[in-house]
Amino acid sequence: MNTILGKLIAIGRTAEVYSLSEDRVIKLFYDWCPTHWVQQEIDVANLISSLPIPTPKILESVEIQGRKGIIYQRIYGPSLLKLATIKPWRLIHFARLLAELHTEIHKNKVNDLPSQRTTLINIIKQIESLSPEQKARVLALLDGLPDDNTLCHLDLHPDQVLISDNGPVVIDWMTAKQGHSLSDVARTCVILKFGQVPYGNWVMRMIINIWREIFYRSYIRRYLELNPGVSKEMIDTWMIPVAAGRLHEAIPEEKEPILCFIQSHFYK
Repeated sequence: MNTILGKLIAIGRTAEVYSLSEDRVIKLFYDWCPTHWVQQEIDVANLISSLPIPTPKILESVEIQGRKGIIYQRIYGPSLLKLATIKPWRLIHFARLLAELHTEIHKNKVNDLPSQRTTLINIIKQIESLSPEQKARVLALLDGLPDDNTLCHLDLHPDQVLISDNGPVVIDWMTAKQGHSLSDVARTCVILKFGQVPYGNWVMRMIINIWREIFYRSYIRRYLELNPGVSKEMIDTWMIPVAAGRLHEAIPEEKEPILCFIQSHFYK
């Protein structure tokens, strides 16, 4: 397909987003990304479009110079991450908004997505940085946690929400699965606690590190307000297997902090 890429809009760990026209963008995956990752995002995007969730419509899939791409409806507006860096006095408001969006996502039940529990089990078994004893402890903990068929985004963070003129829009559903809602909350907490922004200058990174803890605590507080049957202890417990699963992504800056976090849970 003869597709002319426009301006580079965003850079992520698995793809870049370019403008194509006033109403279209393309998410262009890096050439190392497996084809089944792309196909999973296509399948999930089609599913999400049938649910009452604000998200860009998928238009078509393409291939450009050996790289798989997905063309989406273009959404205009800054991300929550961008807004937080330029309006830090609204940080708590943005964190509460993320929790409110997460609560709305978790009102949806699905039956056609991969299992988050099964995926976590398989991933944890493969992680070389965990000892056999650590793997056994984490898997035993996971085995005692409940399962469900709730829609889970599993990568929801401030850079995955765009604030358009019509309100917030959730993007990037490539990792979505069905499972327990708290596995999804725990994933967001792990990202907020340990995640590194893959782009931006040192000023942006410094600002993010300053407000990271405030955002993290405000997000949890609001989610607990909206979901009175959930406790902070329940989220903390889920964070252990979810953090272990995060190690599979091999992000150098996160490895040691996550290993210390997991170890501290079992040796308090």
